[in-house]
Amino acid sequence: MKKQKFDILNLLKYAMVLVFIAYIVFLNIREGGNSTPVKTIRKAIMAVTKEDGMTKGTTQDLKKYYGLNADDYDGVMLYIPDDVMSVNEILVVKLKDKSQAESVEAAAAKRLSTQKESFEGYGAKQTKLINSAVLENKGYYVILTISKDADQIYEAFQKSI
Repeated sequence: MKKQKFDILNLLKYAMVLVFIAYIVFLNIREGGNSTPVKTIRKAIMAVTKEDGMTKGTTQDLKKYYGLNADDYDGVMLYIPDDVMSVNEILVVKLKDKSQAESVEAAAAKRLSTQKESFEGYGAKQTKLINSAVLENKGYYVILTISKDADQIYEAFQKSI
């Protein structure tokens, strides 16, 4: 009788270890790898939204609006407002190293804050879009999207990485 109880306890211990290992693997998979190129992410995002109100940004625009240098990262996708009364914007940065995430997130948060200050008080539609913006760090990627399609854009981003 004692021997059987001991075997069940050992079996439970091994089962707990396996569950713990599976959980760690799940967390690592969910975090996102770093193998998806920005071009693939761009295609996925543009499949769920239109470029209406946006124009493709350049490396100079990235420096101007975010203070970031495109050469410091593995890839950048930037769409900026195409007119002064528009706030539609998409930024995806593929990091070379996860330690870069904090500075990219800070730059994106600063941009959001600047846009909010610019439109607060007179741009009700724009302010609503800015307040519902998505800013996330997912493994080796940082995304900022200000759009009426922000949720769909973020979902496409998640699926593509």
